[in-house]
Amino acid sequence: MKEAILAVNAASIAILLFFTALLLATSRYHGARGWAALVTFVPTVPVYLYNFTRMMGWHGVALFMFPISFSVNTLLMPLLWLFARINFDPDFRWRPVHLLHFLPAIVFLVLGLLTPEAQKMNTIRYEMGGDDTWYGEVNTILVSLQILVYYPAIFIYLYRKKKAIADTTSDAEWVQKLWIPRFMILFFVLFVIVMVCYEIWPRTDAWLIQIINVISMTYLVYCALTNQSMPVSATDEMPKEQDAPAMSIEQMRKVCDAASEYLAASKAYLKPDISLALFSKEANISQRTLSRAINGYLKINFFEFINRMRVEEAKQKLMDLETSGYNIDSIYEECGFRSRSSFFMVFKKIEGKSPAAWLENRNKHAS
Repeated sequence: MKEAILAVNAASIAILLFFTALLLATSRYHGARGWAALVTFVPTVPVYLYNFTRMMGWHGVALFMFPISFSVNTLLMPLLWLFARINFDPDFRWRPVHLLHFLPAIVFLVLGLLTPEAQKMNTIRYEMGGDDTWYGEVNTILVSLQILVYYPAIFIYLYRKKKAIADTTSDAEWVQKLWIPRFMILFFVLFVIVMVCYEIWPRTDAWLIQIINVISMTYLVYCALTNQSMPVSATDEMPKEQDAPAMSIEQMRKVCDAASEYLAASKAYLKPDISLALFSKEANISQRTLSRAINGYLKINFFEFINRMRVEEAKQKLMDLETSGYNIDSIYEECGFRSRSSFFMVFKKIEGKSPAAWLENRNKHAS
């Protein structure tokens, strides 16, 4: 049994180190993949190293890893929360206040460093017998409380983001990031399995957690590498390239004019599921060129560009209400909006008035 546990820990460490190196190599140490590397390495590898070294009898290394392993154990939930934020919030920036998420880890690290070496050694020997000391029990309770706090916060945040994306942009934008809520659900289910097994047999923390984590991190790494690493609805829809040639104002204007002419002729903006990739293919304009032109010349993103044309379509229909049989609540679908609420929100953002107020104001001036 000991040999099997050692093999599981060693294999888990090797696999997770490989995943971390792969993510860092493709992320240039920043962005969503950089955060995925943190999630993959920080809460897992130090803990497994601690388990491995104490079982091997490498007491010097185990004593060194003791405070680190119990500290990073409390970083998983905060890192998952921040990982969700950085993927869905284009305005997310690291601020000192975010250090509060890491306060439990800091406390455990300091506590571990201040614990006398003899007491730490006794704790290690006690844990080798299959039981937890008060130190481990407090750590387990804290991690359980973090799950109760952070997971609801993560799922509420993702639900709100899904609704906001569906109301204001395109299904393509949500599908692009759909793997993240799926990963959170997968991780949550696997974590529940681990916690149940731990309550039944505490020694499962020496091998089952490692297997579960490798499974979930494999999904995380695969999705992070095969999906574009960019926030939904960010101002720049396409990732930047340092060596991309600069576009002049005249070049950007021509691209925007060509895109507008194509939209006016094809009415492509009336499609609720239109995306930058789909439109660029239809209009035969590269995604990068189109995105840079709209952002640089019009100072808006692609979906704001599309929504402006949808609002113009809506204004035309509003002016025809008396003869067409339309009513304000019925035209949003024909203008490419997913819902009444998104139509009213976008219309007011662009025109500064609700559709009814805009129509009333126009009729007043017309008479």
